[in-house]
Amino acid sequence: MHKAGDKCPICGIGKIGEKVLRKTFEYKHKSYTIPDYQTFMCDTCGESFTSNEASKRIEKELTDFRRSVDGLLTSHQIKILRKKLGKTQEEMATLLKVAPKTFARYENGQVTQSRIMDQFLRSLDAYPIIIRSLEKEERYEEIIRTEIQIQKKRETSYEKEESRFKSYGDFCYATAA
Repeated sequence: MHKAGDKCPICGIGKIGEKVLRKTFEYKHKSYTIPDYQTFMCDTCGESFTSNEASKRIEKELTDFRRSVDGLLTSHQIKILRKKLGKTQEEMATLLKVAPKTFARYENGQVTQSRIMDQFLRSLDAYPIIIRSLEKEERYEEIIRTEIQIQKKRETSYEKEESRFKSYGDFCYATAA
């Protein structure tokens, strides 16, 4: 973490100073201003940069700004929806057929959900009964996976038996000849 007075990590000569600015970002002809944009600036090379913590916070704000402009749910709205449905992030990921980390990234603003995913989340909000159907489907898929595994074990067992009998048949044929 950087602080005022530290040596510049870019040039290694100057000292950095902290600045808090109002910074405006534009996206699709819309503006968003961050009133407390924290930066560090080197007094020698003039390079400016932000801390990792500030970058993460700013990126989340900007991701949500872009989501709003695009008519998508924000990370906060997704989190509220999940809690309203009484689900954990992992349970939502399972229902939506995405990796748990992917859903977590929707909520923390690291990844923007697709338009179709957004529409599906809105459908879950409007019609939570859909969840029952998805959960039944999940149980049904688990039953099918189990049945497939059982069938594969049977086939493997049958193939071993068939191979054993073939070898025995070859043995009998060879000794008879």
